[in-house]
Amino acid sequence: MIIQTGGGPGGPTSSRGGFGSVDGTRYSGTSGGRQQVGLPTAGGVVQAGDRLRYKIYPELDAGLTYSATYAAVELVFADGTRPAGVDQYGKPADAAGQGATKILYADQWNDVQVDLTTVAGKTIAEVVLVVDAPAAGHEFAGWVDDVEIGPAPVEPDGSDLAAYVDTRRGTNASHEFSRGNTLPITAWPNGFNFLTPVTNASTYRWPYEYHRANNADNRPELQGLTFSHQPSPWMGDRDQLTIMPVAAASPLGDPVERAVAFSHDDEVARPDLYSVALANGVRAELTPTDHGAIFRFTFPAGAAGRHLVFDTIDENGAFAYDGTAVTGWVENGAETGRTRMYCYGEFSATPSVFGAARGGRENARAASFDVPEVTLRMATSFIGVDQARHNLSLELAGTFEEIQAAANAAWNERLAVIRPEGATPPQLRTVYGNLYRLNLYPNSHFENAGTVDEPSYHYASPVSPTSGAATDSLTNAVVKPGKVYVNSGFWDTYRTAWPAYAFFYPALTAELVDGFVQQYRDGGWIARWSSPGYADCMTGTSSDVSFADAYLKGVELLDPLATYDAGLRNATVAPEATEVGRKGVETGFFAGYVSTDTEESVSWSLEAYLNDFGLASMALQLAEAFPERRGELLEEAEYLRRRSLNYVLLFDPAVNFFQGRLADGTFAKPAADFDPEEWGGDFTETDGWNFAFHVAHDPRGLANLYGGPRGLEAKLDEFFSTPELAVKKGTYSIVIHEMVEVQAVRMGQFGFSNQPAHHIAWMYNYACAPHKTQAIAREVLERLYVGEQIGQGYPGDEDNGEMSAWYLFAALGLYPLRVGAPEYAIGSPLFSRVVVSPLGGQPLTITASGVEHPYVQDVVVDGKPLPTASITAAELHAAGQIDFTLGADPSDWASLDSPPALTTDDAVPRPLVDLIPIDPTNPLFDDTSTTAATLDTTTWSLPSPATPTLYTLTSADLESAPTAWRLEGSVDGTTWTVLDDRTTESFRWPRQTRPFTIPNPTEHQHYRLTFPTPTTLSQVELLH
Repeated sequence: MIIQTGGGPGGPTSSRGGFGSVDGTRYSGTSGGRQQVGLPTAGGVVQAGDRLRYKIYPELDAGLTYSATYAAVELVFADGTRPAGVDQYGKPADAAGQGATKILYADQWNDVQVDLTTVAGKTIAEVVLVVDAPAAGHEFAGWVDDVEIGPAPVEPDGSDLAAYVDTRRGTNASHEFSRGNTLPITAWPNGFNFLTPVTNASTYRWPYEYHRANNADNRPELQGLTFSHQPSPWMGDRDQLTIMPVAAASPLGDPVERAVAFSHDDEVARPDLYSVALANGVRAELTPTDHGAIFRFTFPAGAAGRHLVFDTIDENGAFAYDGTAVTGWVENGAETGRTRMYCYGEFSATPSVFGAARGGRENARAASFDVPEVTLRMATSFIGVDQARHNLSLELAGTFEEIQAAANAAWNERLAVIRPEGATPPQLRTVYGNLYRLNLYPNSHFENAGTVDEPSYHYASPVSPTSGAATDSLTNAVVKPGKVYVNSGFWDTYRTAWPAYAFFYPALTAELVDGFVQQYRDGGWIARWSSPGYADCMTGTSSDVSFADAYLKGVELLDPLATYDAGLRNATVAPEATEVGRKGVETGFFAGYVSTDTEESVSWSLEAYLNDFGLASMALQLAEAFPERRGELLEEAEYLRRRSLNYVLLFDPAVNFFQGRLADGTFAKPAADFDPEEWGGDFTETDGWNFAFHVAHDPRGLANLYGGPRGLEAKLDEFFSTPELAVKKGTYSIVIHEMVEVQAVRMGQFGFSNQPAHHIAWMYNYACAPHKTQAIAREVLERLYVGEQIGQGYPGDEDNGEMSAWYLFAALGLYPLRVGAPEYAIGSPLFSRVVVSPLGGQPLTITASGVEHPYVQDVVVDGKPLPTASITAAELHAAGQIDFTLGADPSDWASLDSPPALTTDDAVPRPLVDLIPIDPTNPLFDDTSTTAATLDTTTWSLPSPATPTLYTLTSADLESAPTAWRLEGSVDGTTWTVLDDRTTESFRWPRQTRPFTIPNPTEHQHYRLTFPTPTTLSQVELLH
């Protein structure tokens, strides 16, 4: 093995030259036996509380042997011993153990820490780098840096749960490779604003990159502290307002010129506090309120100047000072629903000068001071400057410490819902870091125009059209009474984040849901990706199943019918705008699938079936609560339930995968051309493999497509054993970051870095092999949420709390596999004892004996055995204690009884079939809602007699939509029998497809619809 000092890897998640030093140590060679080389580090006597810590960057070899990951820094003691111990994640710390457990990421910096308590008092003779790969003859290379031996920092004592949270978790990422792609956000839970440090004050994508784009001394530089509203770097930030302390003689406006170096070691990055000591001696601190923050800036003695620069990312902003307060506005960044943001701020000292900054953007302004410490209280508003001033008066009256204490109390209330016992420090950091991320989103978008005791909430609507032009002091957005919430990518969040809200915070969830239903009340739709308004982004209208799931799990929605109607519009109306609703449904509603004429057609279809399932379940429960709509709801429930089984239409038995279908019904590719490892095309951000199990609402029906539970098990086994090579980019122009992340996970095709794969491991519960679910979930928990202390912590994008919520559920041994059904799948708990105390709910204690093992031997709920790998929401909410017995080997627990599913037998589900043949010349039977016909009667015949059970009518517009009609059937075309007679019906929206049941289905060949007055329709279906 060759050792070379100097240089170091660059790349998306590493500093130039490594962590903390310009010169890293490179290792390289050819595997074959245990190899070691001494490192030029000091020895000494190990003291109590010491640890070994280093950073290692194993490079990925061309043969994908991962030989470089079989590497470790090891200690040789003067007495000849060399006990390796375990790392901070409990994995063997020797080179062979590190490689065998796959704990190190290739082509990434890894943080390795080894507790030296057991060798305290021993003298270190040598520090060596060891490579011990099992297979000989493979070239390897990598880097080691920051080798240190010294006292470990004191861990929090549990009295302040926010102390476990480092907001920088997930920031050591980029658009090339994601380990979270987060910002170090200090904020109020579900807050109106975020506060974040920025190293680039001119971008709305990745403004904080500590790990790259450093200065000539390889140090990051701060360019400001920023009010942010970023839901995701991919969606972009908006309305950024930056404040930067400048200790130079002149108030430097140019973000690059005013930038000052800093170190992670000099940051405090908590949910309730951010502070940093800059290299020029300035200390900047902030703590949040809901609509604002208090900043404290301390300048060093002898500073050439003391200035606060107010800036934004472009010229779209203005700032002024009237002798009492600094006011202004910004309007920048992502545009979907963005409106102008206003600010109002008060200084603790009167500025000696307020005016233009020197250099930079023309709108940058600076306040200069003659005192060494300046406090700024600033609040923001989307309504206007006066409301920003009111927000300040409501929230920012206390001292810095009092305001921080309030934020701290708010965060501790949210974090206290989970109390694990016996958890390791990394596990505690991960649990509370994940709860923090979950509680950042979604965000309030409303403001109190009243008082604390008598609030009057209003908001500047992000989904209603603006009126006129915004001014320097007042918005042009429509201001409405009530509460609205924003910032949730429902395609990402429906799988785990929304179920987690419902589980941990049921009362809050009711408000969150209604805050999105307010978007429907205002603009007619709920945003697919609220950022904050309607964005033409991602597949599926997954607020449908998110909110249905909450209702079914006992959340007392404020307006359940409006919540359902918002989903029903998505499920039954072809939208005119691409930013809202479902795509491809002009024909998809009638064909039963979205054709390849629409991009990502399989994703659009399979997501629609999941959402239809949730809405169907919700409609059934609503029918019991709202008798005035019972008949309509029951008809919609049956129609949507049957439609949710249409996934069988996209299953191609010739390839044993789901694939797209052309408009004429043929599959998009012949079997010889279909490659499930090819990315893109009909699949969103993944390949055919990761959509092979995208039927979470009906796993038993899916199993039947694969030949039964054993067939599903074999398919899953193949999935987890087929490596992702990250070369088949398909319809993407580049190898996208998700492809590389799947490869990095090293679990076959398992694309856990992205949401479509998050449920797949849990499907083994339906394959008579729940032990495989347990083992895979445990591996993910232990191996993929690592690196939290160097800004990693996630295996991919942490989208609005979704990745975090997966961990929280899985660590409890639970998972909301069938979102839209009131139940949870059972996995394997991570902790020996954990108390879950939902806000407003009953505490639940989960225990696990033998927690060092993943395999469930038995589960007992309040003393009663649980025979299946599923528990209902009602049982879980009523339970006081769940006891798991875990073991080293798989057992037969829950391997015989399949958990609940839509399908209950061995048959392949039967989708809805339209009995009327397609007639391209007839607007009523051409299977598209883009055509229409006006009629008072229409007659048609089937190829042979049939017995329909449902029929649908699709309105063209509301003015001529039908309100009454009669459906008749005939055996001979002469004598007619009334099948259904309707009066006082209504359609809520244009181009709405409404289902109707036939009360007494009988067999006929000829059919007739009659309307009392001329009616315009887009489509008629006769379904069976």
